[in-house]
Amino acid sequence: MTRADESAIAGFRERFAQIMVESGMPRMASRVFAALMVTDSGELSAAELAEQLDAGASAISGAVKYLVQVRLVERGREPRSRHDFCRIHEHTWSHFISQSDPVLVQVQTGADEGVALMGLDSPAGRRLDETRRFFVFLREEINQSMAKWRRLQAAETEAGS
Repeated sequence: MTRADESAIAGFRERFAQIMVESGMPRMASRVFAALMVTDSGELSAAELAEQLDAGASAISGAVKYLVQVRLVERGREPRSRHDFCRIHEHTWSHFISQSDPVLVQVQTGADEGVALMGLDSPAGRRLDETRRFFVFLREEINQSMAKWRRLQAAETEAGS
């Protein structure tokens, strides 16, 4: 890779990170995520991340912790080594979305509890009922979309074989 290519990739990495920031992800987590996305292996050590992003170890550690918590990346260790790494999940977005159901269930259940408490005859109860119904709808749509995505991926894989 030429120096110009590296510079262009670094610029793209920062622009992509900014997109993630604007969608609500913390800045350093966005930068780490973008760095992993543009790395062919999808895997970097904390030291490599710190060097690429010109960031301190604690900032990298906090960002990786956040990304692991929201299930966008995983930490690992090379077999028979002390080399730790951070890796993007294979099929990161479908993995992320498919892992979101427990959170959606919590919101749906919480709203349902609120409806039972407030009653549908109150504005608060009606808002909570709309929330509950929306999350029921959203969960079903996600399930259908994920099934469709898996079929599409399987067809593309089969066509490429």
